[in-house]
Amino acid sequence: MKRCKALFCVALAGVFLTAMVAGSYAADKGSTIKIGLLLDLTGSMGPGGIDMQKGTMLALEKLGDSVAGKKIQFVVEDSASDTGVAVDKAKKLVETDKVALIIGPINGGGSVAVGQYVDRAHVPKVDAMMIPNETAERDWSFAPVGVQVQVAYGPGVYAHDTLGYKTATAMAADFVAGHDFIGGFKLGFEEKGGKVIQETYYPEGTTNVVPFLTALKPADVLMFWGTPSDCFAMFQQYRELNMKMPIVMPEDGGVLASPGMLKNLGPAAIGAVFGSSYLFNANLPGNKEFVEAYQAKYKELPGVMAGVGYSNVQLVWAALKAAGGSTKSDAIYKALKGVSIDTVRGHLSFPAGQGGFGLIANYPNLMGKIGPNMEIQPIPSVGEVRVKLQNGKWAPFVVR
Repeated sequence: MKRCKALFCVALAGVFLTAMVAGSYAADKGSTIKIGLLLDLTGSMGPGGIDMQKGTMLALEKLGDSVAGKKIQFVVEDSASDTGVAVDKAKKLVETDKVALIIGPINGGGSVAVGQYVDRAHVPKVDAMMIPNETAERDWSFAPVGVQVQVAYGPGVYAHDTLGYKTATAMAADFVAGHDFIGGFKLGFEEKGGKVIQETYYPEGTTNVVPFLTALKPADVLMFWGTPSDCFAMFQQYRELNMKMPIVMPEDGGVLASPGMLKNLGPAAIGAVFGSSYLFNANLPGNKEFVEAYQAKYKELPGVMAGVGYSNVQLVWAALKAAGGSTKSDAIYKALKGVSIDTVRGHLSFPAGQGGFGLIANYPNLMGKIGPNMEIQPIPSVGEVRVKLQNGKWAPFVVR
């Protein structure tokens, strides 16, 4: 009997902890809105997924745990940075947990596959981060961070028009994101009159990039993109080779805009210019208050994933309010399409007449530079980078 009681207490404690973490509350049927939080909490994207969860949970505290008189319940699932797992967990969230909406996943492959599933299930999905261009036909997926070519396009324009570079050599990890980021930068750079003279791709997971660095053709600028582990290897080896080309990253690689990660890069990162989805020191509505709350709770500055996680909840809350607290997929879908809101990342809205897919019509192209003391410096961007659908793909352009 005592053993049973002990097991019961352990089980009860587990339920209580889950409720605390996921923001669950006891509520009568119909008085709770369930939201699936499908994040990469383990695997290669695990550190970013954990940071995003921190920003998301802080949003639940700061923005309130109810919308339109209904309690919000987050049902948290780990997509494990794996496409198959992401789809399985999405099916569980929709078919078993009966969520009204899914936020996530982060991994691009998972985002594409889950997007195909929610199209069939007619359940809205808000993508956690920027996504591959190949997802353009997904109608029930909203991507408030945009597509990868969109994010990379602005730094390409900036490298030519503001920094004055005429030639670039490019190096990136050889998978969809690497090709999309190279492609977006190249579009912006060459549309303005620049020339990418070389594109080099190294196998994903490569830790020794010296052979690729030494094979680069000299140019005015090196356009580089890689995952966090790639960045740590590349910047260290770049410095050891005493290479001098200035570096522009079309997207920060999960490192340059994240204070906790940046400190591990070392002096080779000084002077690097990058595009980003969030900057903790950007002068945007509500950002200062968010940063202060994040520091108070977690004793650190928020990186990109945390800021995007907070912003995604701001977007979802606005849509749920506009839908009057409805849990019907069609109502939430329609409300998301009409959202226009200031967030800690900038003003978010979705374009009319192009399905539910999430390009950001009024999103400022955030950019930064690593200063002489390894500090993150916001720099003036090229303007808003929007996209238009052409031949089944998103084509970026700048609106000043």
